[in-house]
Amino acid sequence: MDTNYVLGRLRCDSRHVRDLAVHEGQVGHAGVKGRFRELLLNNLLVPWLPPSVGCGTGVIIDSAQEVIDARQEDIILFDSLLAPPILASQLSTDGVYLFDSVLCRIEVKSKLTKADLKSFVDTSTKIAGLKLAARPGAAPEVFGALNFLVAYESEIAAGQELSYLCEEMTKLGLEPGCGIVSAMCVADRGFWLLGEEDGIRRWKTLRVAERDDPLSYFVGVVSNSCFDQRAKRQGVQPLGGGIGRYIDHPFEWVSA
Repeated sequence: MDTNYVLGRLRCDSRHVRDLAVHEGQVGHAGVKGRFRELLLNNLLVPWLPPSVGCGTGVIIDSAQEVIDARQEDIILFDSLLAPPILASQLSTDGVYLFDSVLCRIEVKSKLTKADLKSFVDTSTKIAGLKLAARPGAAPEVFGALNFLVAYESEIAAGQELSYLCEEMTKLGLEPGCGIVSAMCVADRGFWLLGEEDGIRRWKTLRVAERDDPLSYFVGVVSNSCFDQRAKRQGVQPLGGGIGRYIDHPFEWVSA
């Protein structure tokens, strides 16, 4: 086999989603924007998530009754074994999600702008302030929900995406490596991921070999993150993990 089978599969799926996004983008109706979220969910993410992890959109509420209104573009990845979702109906994925169950939040954009970066940082900061309901000492210390941003295209100058993201964080008094924002993917350009080296969080970028790599590796990171986060919240050491474990990791450290 000339290439990694799993990576080849992810590339095929990503190519299909990108082509569909271009097709859907020809329709200018505002309601079509929700389709971009559905494309990402149904064709890319769902097959690679833990069986108990669901996808929805709506409101996130924490143990102190603090409420974050996730917009329609958001994907909320939650584990129903940690806390039950409060759905509008059993046939709907819109509802209220208890923060203890929320593993990741993904903002989806058809075409990324600088205003989107500001909004993403603002909402991610609010998410980071939510409180888990777990009693002190009842479970290992865990990080709150991870915040990811993914866009199909971008209006931002190529090569400036990470700089502008970090600039928006700095404006709010946040260190770019603080962990409030975990990753950013622009499907037709690149993928940036917060990593750790010698105990210090730093940003790294994907070395793109094929046009479908940014979305493919994004899926791998989301899959790994969900498996890892749910294991940490349950206080267990998993034997397996996400699909990202089965592909290489051609990232290099960058300066924002």
